[in-house]
Amino acid sequence: MVDWDGDRYGDVSALQRMVAEASIHGLELAGDERLLDVGCGDGFITMQLAGRLPAGSVVGVDASRRMIDNARARDPADELGVQFHVDDVLALPFDRDFDIVVSFNMLHWVHDHPAALARIARSLDTGGRAVVQIVCATERRSIEDVAMGVAATPHWQPHFEDFPAPYLHATPDQFRESATTAGMTVSGIEISDLRWQFESIDAFASWFGVGASDWTSRLPDDSASAFAHEVVERYQESIGEPATLHFGQMRVELELG
Repeated sequence: MVDWDGDRYGDVSALQRMVAEASIHGLELAGDERLLDVGCGDGFITMQLAGRLPAGSVVGVDASRRMIDNARARDPADELGVQFHVDDVLALPFDRDFDIVVSFNMLHWVHDHPAALARIARSLDTGGRAVVQIVCATERRSIEDVAMGVAATPHWQPHFEDFPAPYLHATPDQFRESATTAGMTVSGIEISDLRWQFESIDAFASWFGVGASDWTSRLPDDSASAFAHEVVERYQESIGEPATLHFGQMRVELELG
């Protein structure tokens, strides 16, 4: 996973925030839990969670240093006491340090779900639980699938030699199997089919350009925007709706053992 642009992410993250906020509203918290947010991004949702844990503690981790820099800037006076660290989910250093682990729309950028969930399980104390939300497999082609198709066209293919798909959209059965391998039990799964209307095709391309760093990091700076526009134009042709994103969301509740 490449280092995402924390500044640009803040400009185009309304969709991600909407999805995560809907998920945390359904999160039962007593107020004294020790919480870990894996893939915390720029810390927007992490800080909201901290506000619900007046007697607890919150740590946010992300593999992107630029994201963590932006997250730390949200609480410069350390009023909420949230800690932010650069850490990869596959190398989390924690051992039974948390009562709850959350991760919102990050794990679909990780290929090895069993290894990631094993690290999450190791981070949880006895009786701990996790809530994970990811983009999941659907019957439609995802925008990431379209991006792989565009990357394989003659114009772009020279930039994408030996480029494996950087994402994994799991089915519920696949995720259950990964959880079992990691020593966790799935206590609940919710699948949602969501739709987001952008203001324009340019706004859609700007949003995709930030999240498509795995693709655009291989391109010259003056080509990244053209690639993003081609992807969203082909995507909207495939679904028949202008400047509209359709995506599946899988919210999974997990327990140890």
